[in-house]
Amino acid sequence: MAIKIYTKQYAGMLPDIFEAKSHFLRTFGGRLQVVDGIKETDVFMELKVSDADVVIQDYSTDPNVAFGSGTGNSSRFGPRHEIKSVNEQVEYDAPLAIHEGIDDFTVNDIPDQVVAERLAKHAEAWTEHLNGVFSETISASASETLTGELTAEGVTKVFNEARSKFTNNKISKTIGRTAYVTSEVYNLLVDSGLTTTAKRSSANVDSGEIERFKGFVLEELADEYFQTGENIYFAADNVGVAGIGINVARTMDSEDFAGVALQGAAKYAKYIPEKNRAAILKATLTEPAEEPAA
Repeated sequence: MAIKIYTKQYAGMLPDIFEAKSHFLRTFGGRLQVVDGIKETDVFMELKVSDADVVIQDYSTDPNVAFGSGTGNSSRFGPRHEIKSVNEQVEYDAPLAIHEGIDDFTVNDIPDQVVAERLAKHAEAWTEHLNGVFSETISASASETLTGELTAEGVTKVFNEARSKFTNNKISKTIGRTAYVTSEVYNLLVDSGLTTTAKRSSANVDSGEIERFKGFVLEELADEYFQTGENIYFAADNVGVAGIGINVARTMDSEDFAGVALQGAAKYAKYIPEKNRAAILKATLTEPAEEPAA
């Protein structure tokens, strides 16, 4: 049985396609980490974590601390706090597979060319699947849910709250900040009275574009990339990492038809440290209540 392995070619193709199609990559390190030839026992990442807070304490000048009666059994620096790293593993999620067939009598095309085209389609399918996974992860990792009305004033209020939360959570201003928004929220921002040239806004009403608002880079996404009832995800860039482990991508002669079976199997993984969740917020906006008839 003839088998052709495409794992390395597939691994090389996937990051570029993913970079072009992914909608949440800013949050997950800017690039997908791809590993080929993974085994069942492999893990995505192994970490050494040391999150102990630094304790600042009084320096003693007592004559009997470290000196006098305290010689050899005390320290003027105060109690010593032991720092240890703990091992943490980030596991891959459950494996997923793709199984297709190319019959020489029915393909109506050049089989090798079809294989190449299908591998590219597989990479796009993985990307689209991971977009949903990343949306779920960002939503579940949000440290707080902001609420407001789905109006220009309501959206502005939520952005102001998010900016204040980031400031009070001590998120560094040197780190990029992204607001993933639905098209309805995006349009409200473009049409907002706050986004005018008089206020040196980057909004372009003619092209319907706006790059930033309240310090956040705006990414307009289709509604399907948000969890039910959610309209905005605020996230600092690079707060997490994501990857895909490819077990195999191959074609093999089929026993069931005159042609080849095209098979692929892989696992994906994502990780956002607990402390980084302070740099993720989400917003739920509701339609404004109708004014009672006069």
